Order: sequence, then C-alpha cells, then structure tokens
Amino acid sequence: MQIVAGEWWESGSWWQFAITIAAGIGVCAVGAWATLRASNPKRQLNWWVQSSTSLMSVPRHSPDGEIALTFQGVAIDNPRLVELVITNGGRRDITSAMFHNNESIRFDFDAVVCTVLDVTTTPQGSVLPSLDTDPWRILGTPHPSRNRAAVGGTWLDVRPSLLTSGQAVTVAVLLDGEEKPVKCVHAPLIEVRVKEAAERRPLTTAPWLRETILAALGALTVWTAGVVLVAWLVR
Repeated sequence: MQIVAGEWWESGSWWQFAITIAAGIGVCAVGAWATLRASNPKRQLNWWVQSSTSLMSVPRHSPDGEIALTFQGVAIDNPRLVELVITNGGRRDITSAMFHNNESIRFDFDAVVCTVLDVTTTPQGSVLPSLDTDPWRILGTPHPSRNRAAVGGTWLDVRPSLLTSGQAVTVAVLLDGEEKPVKCVHAPLIEVRVKEAAERRPLTTAPWLRETILAALGALTVWTAGVVLVAWLVR
C-alpha cells in the first residue's frame, strides 16, 4: 500500500491535474474580478487648487498715491484670484440624485468670496454645474464721499449637478484675504469618494468602451476556465 501511495504521489499526471485545477481557479477568480469591476465601477470626485495669485503686486499706499482694486465701488484690501478644479475621476457619471437630501458640496476659502469670475468645463459640451455663494453685500451709505464696507461668505457651493466621467470644472474666484488652505467642508455624495488630489488629467477613454473591455475579459476568462475543465473531464 505504501508503494502504491508513493507512486500516486509522484505521478506526473497528479501534478498535471493539480496545476490544471489551480489554473482554472485562478482564471475564474480573474473573470469574477473583471465582471464585478465592470458592474460596480468606482465613483470618485477629485479637487485641487490650481493657482492662488495675489492681484496687488505693490502696496495700496505708495508715495505716488493710493493704488487699489475695487469691486462694486468698494476697495478690496487683499484681492486674490484662486482657481479651483473639480473633476470626476471615476468610471461612471455622478448624477444630481447622488447628492444626499439635495445638499450641495461646500468649499471654504477662509477668505471673503467677492464673486465667481469664470467657470469652464471640459470636455467640450459637458454641462456646467450650478454654483452658489454668500453674495458680496455693501454696508453703509452709497454716497461717494463716505466710506463703505462690504461683507460676504467664505464658501462656494456646488449644487446637485451632473458631472460626467472624466469631466473637469475650473472655477475662478475673486477673494479678499490672505492665502489660506482651501477645504472641502461638506461632501454629501452617496457612494462617491471625495478627495483632495494632485493635478490629474481627466479620463480620455469612453466609459462604455472601458466597460465593454472589462466585460469581454470576464467572459473570456470564464470560457477559458470551462474549456480547461471539459478537457480534464474527457481525459
């Protein structure tokens, strides 16, 4: 009995059988992973500050007189232009229905937001998201001989909007304040990962093409596993 067991253990056909089974399991695992990845794609919203530029290169009070940048007739003490980039870095669209309770994504600049100067989006034809901020308000009398002041919020809201896969939105904001870290203080998105990231190129491959490739890979691996199993059974 010991000799027979030894011959069985050392038989090349047994090792071939074991390797075939292991390969089949591996192929099935890859196919299952590819199918799961295609049917459950990740959604991810990335954002970063592309630039933060002071608009006053000389002191406001100079020997030659006062130099100032004004907005709505009020001098801005420390004008700054900030470009905020928001991208959909996932493989699926982020729809307005994914904003929990219809709440907005909020970014805080820790400086008064005077106005949104410009909003652009790529690729061409993608929908511009709806933005909101606490309006810049002038306090006091509008008489030009008297001093006036203005107040406003420090935040920018991105309202529930469609952000397609690979879409990048650039928002140019005029601030009054020192350079401070921008923070995403509220991100009520369902099944979407939101993170501050380094600058990243938007996705260029069409989502339907990526999903088709993944689905085809899954079907191919499952078919290969079936062929291997049938070949072993008919031996």
